[in-house]
Amino acid sequence: MNKKGFTLTELLVVIAIIGILSVIIVPSVITINNNINERLLAQKIEQIVSAAELYGSNNEEIFNGTTEVEVYVYELIESNYLTIDTKINNDNCTDAVKGQTNKGCMINPVEKSSMNNLKVLLRKGTLGITGELEGGSGSSGSEGSASEKLVETICKGFNDGTFVGQTMDASGGIVTCQCNATNTALLANGIEVDACLISGDNVNNFLKYGSSVANWRVMGLYKLDSDSDLLYPKIITSEPI
Repeated sequence: MNKKGFTLTELLVVIAIIGILSVIIVPSVITINNNINERLLAQKIEQIVSAAELYGSNNEEIFNGTTEVEVYVYELIESNYLTIDTKINNDNCTDAVKGQTNKGCMINPVEKSSMNNLKVLLRKGTLGITGELEGGSGSSGSEGSASEKLVETICKGFNDGTFVGQTMDASGGIVTCQCNATNTALLANGIEVDACLISGDNVNNFLKYGSSVANWRVMGLYKLDSDSDLLYPKIITSEPI
């Protein structure tokens, strides 16, 4: 019976092969896992916004004569419009949550952090109540929502000439426009305007929106509320990648 073991050369070859496979496989697994978590986050954001809209429709008194109101995720959890992912003191749901709700937390699958402090801006209009998540990154909101990132991209396009932004002046003439330095207002001839549209048949105004797997045609930016420092993109159609 031959009890001869592996030679040093054979061991080195096996180790090299394992190393090569690790370099190929590990990044792929990480990328797949990240993509799954991003899709889960997008689904959670949709779930939060839908729950907030339902909450607003069932409790219209929260508007108290106004057309806008903010609702926190922890309020939706406390009112049983959202279910928790984990109880307090499990994972990243800390004792601080007890000041909001004793039930627990929704967890951001990307950042592994509590989403309880996120808030949805509800608007009451003629067609009903609509909501938009503020700080859609899922933790402190410091990274900004997908909508805010899209606004930043469009503003950069306006300002560097990638997109041509146009609006109408007081006399009815068409003039070019762009964003201010902080991307919080639209300017035409130095005067603030309510909208700045992407003019012409611009093939470059297809942009990826958040973690979506589709390109979205952006028509322009709008200032929906004169008291707010936020710009909003208008998206009308998509084409799968």
